[in-house]
Amino acid sequence: MAPAMILSPVFGVMADRMRLKRGVLLIVTLQVLMGASLALASFTGWLTIERLAVFSLLYGTLSAAYHPIRLTIVGRLVRREMIPATVGLNAIAFNTARIIGPALAGLLLAAYGTATALLCGSLLYLPHLLLFSGVTLRSRTKSASDSKPWYFAFGEGLAYAIQLPIMAPVVLFTLINGGVGRSLFEILPAVVGDLLLSGAETLATLTAAAGAGAILAGLTIARFKMTTRNQLTGLIAALVVCCITTLVISFTTAKNAAALLCAVAGFSTTFVGVSSQSLLQLALADEYRGRVMSLWTTVSFGAPAIGALLIGLFAETYGLGESLAYAATAGVVLSLIITPLALSRVKSDSRV
Repeated sequence: MAPAMILSPVFGVMADRMRLKRGVLLIVTLQVLMGASLALASFTGWLTIERLAVFSLLYGTLSAAYHPIRLTIVGRLVRREMIPATVGLNAIAFNTARIIGPALAGLLLAAYGTATALLCGSLLYLPHLLLFSGVTLRSRTKSASDSKPWYFAFGEGLAYAIQLPIMAPVVLFTLINGGVGRSLFEILPAVVGDLLLSGAETLATLTAAAGAGAILAGLTIARFKMTTRNQLTGLIAALVVCCITTLVISFTTAKNAAALLCAVAGFSTTFVGVSSQSLLQLALADEYRGRVMSLWTTVSFGAPAIGALLIGLFAETYGLGESLAYAATAGVVLSLIITPLALSRVKSDSRV
């Protein structure tokens, strides 16, 4: 996750300047080659923990380049009123893969070993190359900063982002969502082992439940048209539900109850993430989309990584349940404090 946190602003400038289709095809091709190289290293016994760390860093760098481009494409692929549905469908695809992918990988690992599973994973990028080759994107208006140094273009994008009324509330809500809800899923193995006193089977069940809730959130956003005000109100409600659910999980010892709570947390966390991205995408002009969305990417990736680390550090002293409870309570309080600011910055009659 470190490259996405650090390098996203640089790649955001590139996303606003480059030919997006060519960039996607290049990055996905590199991902195929990297996956195949990782599989080859595993086949030959060359792979070690240190070399795996290098592969992870390189793959993280490719992901850091891809995310601003992926988010920029949304606004150049569909009409403005279709952005929320498009973001929602993307969430459905992502979370469906999050359920199916590990299950298939587990079968491959058990039957054929790690190297074969890695090779199959890399080959699954190939359909993306074929499908995206036929995509047509809307061209963007060129900016005067295109020919200037990247730091000047980044500063211009940052200034544009600061003056957007919706930017500050969206960033703050994304921080809370990442620091509480998404951090919960980052440390879910610890929750299963420490609070539920269980193992891999329970972890798989809770992960699948969270994925199912996330898919339902994507379907909800893709299906229903809402005003910007209503979508923001739904985001705030989902964020509070997410924090309260995390608070209840911190006291839960029953596996079935934990699975149900994870489904609710998966729904609410995804609803917040998709809604925040949609609200921001709707507010942006095409020429700034890559730079502003790269800022959102930095927050979106950084918050759960740092949040999970802090919860883990506090857990060493106070216990995991208590640490989750403190984080969840802080999330509820901060959400309620920010709500008036957010609602005051959104017009009630604007449609998404």
